[in-house]
Amino acid sequence: MKAFSLSSLLKNISGVSEDIPTDIFVTGFSLDSRDITDGMLFVALKGTQAHGLEYAIKAQEQGAIAVIWESENSHHTVNLAKKLSIPVIEIHQLSKQLGAIAKNFYGNLGDARGLQSNYGLKLVGITGTDGKTTVSHFFAQAMNALAKKTAVVGTLGTGMPDKLKPSTHTTPDVLTVHKTLHDIAKEGIDYVAMEVSSHALDQERVNGVAFDVAILTNLMRDHLDYHGTIEAYGAAKTKLFLRPELKTAVLNKDDSFSQKIERELVVNNKQLKTIVYRVSQKQTANSNELVAYDARFTLNGIEAQVSFANQHGVIKAPVLGKFNLSNLLATLAAMLALGVPFPDAVASLSKVSTVPGRMERVNADGFLVVVDYAHTPGALESVLSALRGHTEQRVICVFGCGGDRDRGKRPLMAKIAEKAADVVIVTDDNPRTENPESIMAEIVAGFHQTDQVIIEHDRAKAIRLALQQAEKGDVVLIAGKGHEQVQILADTTEAFDDRQQAAQALQELAA
Repeated sequence: MKAFSLSSLLKNISGVSEDIPTDIFVTGFSLDSRDITDGMLFVALKGTQAHGLEYAIKAQEQGAIAVIWESENSHHTVNLAKKLSIPVIEIHQLSKQLGAIAKNFYGNLGDARGLQSNYGLKLVGITGTDGKTTVSHFFAQAMNALAKKTAVVGTLGTGMPDKLKPSTHTTPDVLTVHKTLHDIAKEGIDYVAMEVSSHALDQERVNGVAFDVAILTNLMRDHLDYHGTIEAYGAAKTKLFLRPELKTAVLNKDDSFSQKIERELVVNNKQLKTIVYRVSQKQTANSNELVAYDARFTLNGIEAQVSFANQHGVIKAPVLGKFNLSNLLATLAAMLALGVPFPDAVASLSKVSTVPGRMERVNADGFLVVVDYAHTPGALESVLSALRGHTEQRVICVFGCGGDRDRGKRPLMAKIAEKAADVVIVTDDNPRTENPESIMAEIVAGFHQTDQVIIEHDRAKAIRLALQQAEKGDVVLIAGKGHEQVQILADTTEAFDDRQQAAQALQELAA
C-alpha cells in the first residue's frame, strides 16, 4: 500500500497551528475511528453533537499514526488532544480544507487520471428537494445508451446504474466523495451524475470537486429539522451554483426558486452559461430555453414535442407523470451542456427506465399500483397529480410520515392527500423513536373530514386494505418508502419493502 508523507498531504493547507513532522507517512485517512487501521490518519472535525476528538483515543488504539483536528475554542478539546501519545496537529477551518487534502492524496496515487481535475471525469451535480435520484439515473442511462460510460453517486448507491455499491448518505463525506470519484475514474468511466444534498453543501462535503454542470430540480419544504427555515435550506442549495469552477447552470423555470438563483448569479457576477427548462403548451423562441410541449401521458409512458435553439424533436420515454417529463428535460439539458448533439440526446431518452422506488409499477390486473418515495408535501402532491392524469377512475393513496423528522409537514401532507386522492389510508412510515400514535394525530389534524380517512398503523395491512378496494381502472399509490427495504422502529429495524408487500398482497387476492 502506497504511503504519503503527512507534510505532502498538508501542503498549501492554511491555518496549521504547528510544524508538520516530516517522518510521518500515512496509508489513508478517515473521519470514523472505527475505520482506522495501522498507518492511517484520523481526521477529527467539529460536529453538531460532539467534536471528533472524542473518538481520537479509539482511533489511536485502532492504529492511527497521527491526528489532525479542527480548531475549536474549548479547553475540553485541547485537553482531549493532550491525552494522545501520537502526533496531533490542530488546523483552523479544517472542514473547509478537507477536500483539498483529499485531492492531495487521491490525486497522487500514481495513475495519470488522478493528476487531472476531477480525476479526468466530467461531473454533473444535481440538487433540489425532489428528483435528484431520478435525474441522476436518467442521465446515466441515457449517456450509457450513447456509449458514454457514466456512473452515479447518490441515494441508491455509487457506480454504474446496473452495478451499484450501497451508500449510507445521499452525498458521502468529503473523503469518501474523493475516494469514490478516484475509484470510478480508475474503472475507465468518463462521466458522473452526483446527487448533491443541502446537508452536503452546508457541511462542505463536496469541497475540492469541480462540477461542470449544476442542475436544480425544484425547491419545496424539507429538512427544516436541520436547516431551521426554508430560507436557510434554499441558501444551502444555492451554494452549488456559486462555485467558481461551474461551467453551466441548468434551472427549472417551472420552479420559482430558479428565479432567485438567477438573481444570485447576477449579484455575484457569475458569467455562467445557463439553460432553463420548462413544460409548456407551446414551443419557445428563446435560445437558452429547453421546452417540452404537446405532452401526452398514457399507461405506457410519456410522449412530448421538445425544442431548443431552433432544434426540434420528440421525447418518447417509458415513465409516468408530468414531473418525470420535467426530470427528462433536466437530463436532456445536462447532456446538451456537455456537448451531446440534440438529436442523439433526445433519442437516448427512450432508453431510460424508472428508478427503483420512484413511480415504480407493481404488476396488477385491471388497475395500476405504483410505489413512490414521495415523503414531502411537494413530492406527494406531484405524484398524486401525475397519477390523476393516468386514470379517469379513483386514486387510492397510502401514506405516513417518518418519526424524528420535520413535524410541520405532517398536516400539510394530509391536506394534499385529502384534496388529490379519492381514498386515503394513513399508516406508519419509519416511526423511529416517536410514538406512532402521536405522529398519526399530527397527520390527522390536517384532514378536513377525518371520518373519511382510514387509519391503520400496520403498514402491511394498510397496503392490503388499499388493494382490496381497488377496482378496474383505479390507481393505487403507496407513498413514502419507495426503494427502502426496512421499517425503522424505536428499538428495532424490521425488513419491509412496499413493492414486495404489494406483490404478495396481489397474489393473495388473485388466489
